[in-house]
Amino acid sequence: MHLFNELRRREKDKNPVRAAVIGAGFFGSGVIRQLVRTPGISPVIIANRTPEKAADALVRSGVDKTLIEFVGDQRAAERAIENGKYAVTAKLDLPLELSQVEVVTETTGNCRVGAEMAYRSLQAGKHFVAANPETQATVGAVLRDEAEKAGVVYSDMGGDQPGNVKKLYDYVEGIGFTPAVAGNCKGFINRYATPETQAEYCRENPIQPWIATAAADGTKLNIEMCVVANAAGLLTPQVGMTGVQTTLEALVQDFERTGLLTKGPIVDYTLGIPVGVFVIAHSADPWLAEEMQYFKMGKGPYYLFFADRVLCQFDAVPSIAEAVLYREPVIAPLKEFPTEVITFSKRDLEAGHKLDGIGGFDCYGMIVNRKGEGWLPVGLSDYVRLKHAVLKDAPIRWSDVEILEDNFLVELYHKQKTLLKCGRQPHMVESLGVPSLRGGL
Repeated sequence: MHLFNELRRREKDKNPVRAAVIGAGFFGSGVIRQLVRTPGISPVIIANRTPEKAADALVRSGVDKTLIEFVGDQRAAERAIENGKYAVTAKLDLPLELSQVEVVTETTGNCRVGAEMAYRSLQAGKHFVAANPETQATVGAVLRDEAEKAGVVYSDMGGDQPGNVKKLYDYVEGIGFTPAVAGNCKGFINRYATPETQAEYCRENPIQPWIATAAADGTKLNIEMCVVANAAGLLTPQVGMTGVQTTLEALVQDFERTGLLTKGPIVDYTLGIPVGVFVIAHSADPWLAEEMQYFKMGKGPYYLFFADRVLCQFDAVPSIAEAVLYREPVIAPLKEFPTEVITFSKRDLEAGHKLDGIGGFDCYGMIVNRKGEGWLPVGLSDYVRLKHAVLKDAPIRWSDVEILEDNFLVELYHKQKTLLKCGRQPHMVESLGVPSLRGGL
């Protein structure tokens, strides 16, 4: 890749891209490892509430302990970096104060932390590349606006599903096809999964219960495809998408059978294929059809482009470097922000109950086409209390809740409302009933 050639040149010139990492959990530790091992880019400072965990990630990446310095303020951090050391801090916002830092990457997965770190980084004139689709799906429009005003890049990372789908979508469109469906592959969904049902999985894998729950109940999938939709200007064919049960061999035919190919361009997903992302694209060009058949891509006019690799942190570094070297985001929302992920109750809930947010016992999120500001975004669902009872599988409105705290994320969401058009858009979903996981339209 030309990008790695450019990074090697920066390494040779002793001018590496200087990156900051906020968060040193499972994903963040992997990003730190890849940054350490990639020539021409370096994680000069790592911020984590438990700084020892950040230091451990560096050591496991091959960094000598003598090159790691714990710092608590701007002056100490800048001095450590000038002396060729890796700075480690418990202050999450310290990297934003450092003149040496060119790009900040955030991997906490926390919507509130992600929003604050992004907003402040962009205002400080630093590129910001996150592994936090929860934040982008909730307040991405206002963060993109701040990035534009500051002349820097706001993006989510490559490597995870949203970035992978968008890169594949751009490639397919770039070589002359018309995308009809941008999709994600999911093995199964249990909308009523909880931290209890996912406990055994978490014991066997290095993942937090809320993340495992959000993956199992479909919230993570809906958030990721919302990010794709808002970056490519796509819609969802129905609340929560369709979820076509299929195999890789029958994927195009099954989407055609359900009528989804004529609803496009849309985002959707499959059930039954355990991993991967895909784009179904169209071309009526007879010359192209001959070539595609020769390359064993089918007879057309719809063709499947499939990527089976989702390596997350292994593929994260290019997107961090591209923000600095090419000033290009991998995936960032358009100004229109056509979709959002709203909150549905996972069980019958009583008045006065405080929702526990993404990956909990109370609610799940599903993508809808924006129809105004009446629905509670799932990214804000852990900051509210119910004013009256809500039945299982019911969508939750702003009128159903009261805000318990006016934190920065809530404030940013209200600021975003002034940037978005609230008028009715084409193909809007009229009913918010919960669709069958295997049902068609």
